[in-house]
Amino acid sequence: MECPTDALPLLELLCVADEVRPPGALDSSDPHEKASDAVVHTYLVDGGRLLLTHWRGRLHEVIYQTPAESEEDATRRNERLLAHYGQGDGWTEILDNGFGKTYRRTDQRRYALWGYAMDITTFGTMEFHQVRW
Repeated sequence: MECPTDALPLLELLCVADEVRPPGALDSSDPHEKASDAVVHTYLVDGGRLLLTHWRGRLHEVIYQTPAESEEDATRRNERLLAHYGQGDGWTEILDNGFGKTYRRTDQRRYALWGYAMDITTFGTMEFHQVRW
């Protein structure tokens, strides 16, 4: 049985920012709050919003603010997203703090965050993660 999150757009991290196909209707474009030379574009998509962070001319972070209707749907969505952004590499869970989980791809080039309290999933490059935090 298909769930609404099965149709979420999948993007390619580090692709040239100008080549990113808009995943929905543009809602806003704002400077990143922690990285002054980065821009966050917010798009409305079925089931919520996608936030795309462009930094140094490339896509460095994708945030899925697309809450699932059930725990089963959230698990299914996250497995699909982790597989896509893993690009054949696995993920290691680094931390579960009671509000969310932090993952690192096995090659240490990507990170993922799943805030299960609000059901928000983030994927990004470690290069941008270091600047951001």
